[in-house]
Amino acid sequence: MTDPTAADIAASALAATAAPTEADTADAAAQLADVAGHTSTLLFNYRRDNPDAADIAQALNLEMTLDQRAIDLRVKAVTMLGAQGADAIAQMKDASQKVDAFLAEVQKIEGRLGVASAVVGLAGAALVGDAGGVLSAVVAVHSALEAAKA
Repeated sequence: MTDPTAADIAASALAATAAPTEADTADAAAQLADVAGHTSTLLFNYRRDNPDAADIAQALNLEMTLDQRAIDLRVKAVTMLGAQGADAIAQMKDASQKVDAFLAEVQKIEGRLGVASAVVGLAGAALVGDAGGVLSAVVAVHSALEAAKA
């Protein structure tokens, strides 16, 4: 079996490192970048080990092309990760707003329950004719109303 030429190595690597489509994941783009980088290293080793090879200029050209492809793919992977991160942050903000709205509603309900409880206490004190209890219950109703406004 003969060793592959620089053109064989580069053609194989270029075929394996086609730019990812929108459906590709960041992980796939990063893996393609690794393939391009590894193949570029193989071409560098080929040029170093075969300085008199007839295709040395072509090997250098292909090595530089693969280096650029590796950079482009890494940028794509980072961009895709950034988009995924932004999506996750947007989802977290949405969830946070929903929780805030829920807690605000709970607070309103608690406030209403506090007012209702104070009114029941006032009604009970009024029914039994307890003047001191009525006065305390009025203060409790007032406090509950203030708390419900907050």
